[in-house]
Amino acid sequence: MRAFFADMLGFDAFDALAKDSVIYPAFNASLVSDIREQVLRTLVDTLLIRRESYRDIFTTRKTFLNRQLAVLYRVPVATDLNWTAYEFPAGNPRAGIHSQVGFLGLHSHPGKSSPTLRGKAIRELLLCQKIPPPPGDVDFNLFNDPNLAQQTVRERLTAHRTNPTCAGCHMIMDPIGLTLENFDGLGQYRSTENGAPIDVSGTLDQVAFNGPVELGQALHDHPATPSCLVNRLFSYAVARPSTTGERDWLAYQEGRFSRDGYRFPELLRAIALSRAFYAVEPRARETR
Repeated sequence: MRAFFADMLGFDAFDALAKDSVIYPAFNASLVSDIREQVLRTLVDTLLIRRESYRDIFTTRKTFLNRQLAVLYRVPVATDLNWTAYEFPAGNPRAGIHSQVGFLGLHSHPGKSSPTLRGKAIRELLLCQKIPPPPGDVDFNLFNDPNLAQQTVRERLTAHRTNPTCAGCHMIMDPIGLTLENFDGLGQYRSTENGAPIDVSGTLDQVAFNGPVELGQALHDHPATPSCLVNRLFSYAVARPSTTGERDWLAYQEGRFSRDGYRFPELLRAIALSRAFYAVEPRARETR
């Protein structure tokens, strides 16, 4: 399960994760290992130990912290704290794996946050919706110029959303990622950016929300969320993409997954016992 989710969430990118040590002095090599481990422990506990619905990974406040992470999350801890269960209280902006430092820091730039990268990660990794790469002639100066009057990322990203070349993709990424702007490029909480209050309103496929907790609920309720998992887990299990002929079977498994309360172990069992998992098609005979 850990290997599957590390693959699904693109955790190989942790090997190259870098942050500006001047801007983020808390960042170090051991922190990289800890933030990766926190996400995986949360997933295993939610889905296998407590057997909760898969959709609950976007709303759960239950996680695990050690001393280093507790300092980063600004949670009072005992001096001898190792990994221990922790639940963020009601009213705290942390709920769901998308609000954990492992997700937020991984999908940011070395020296700043990135609503676009975070929105892209949610679309591609969690909803299986492919975002095309940007055109090669995009002018990033309107966004990166430090002398611009705009104080917040939301204001600066308006330049991309009003550019016809960029608008199509940015309109489906930025409104998701902007609701995570209360977290900086490392994933630490903040309420202002350059002295200006941060607007964390957003939308996901016409569902409006305000802040990461409501974004988590939108992901919880999104029809593509369980569908994406079924398709990714099947492809991972059989070590290949699904085929056109398997679409009806996958649709059936999506319905079964729903009827089983979106329980991950039941989905694992259904795939492991399926003919597609163990049967090998004979290779076509060559003709001469």
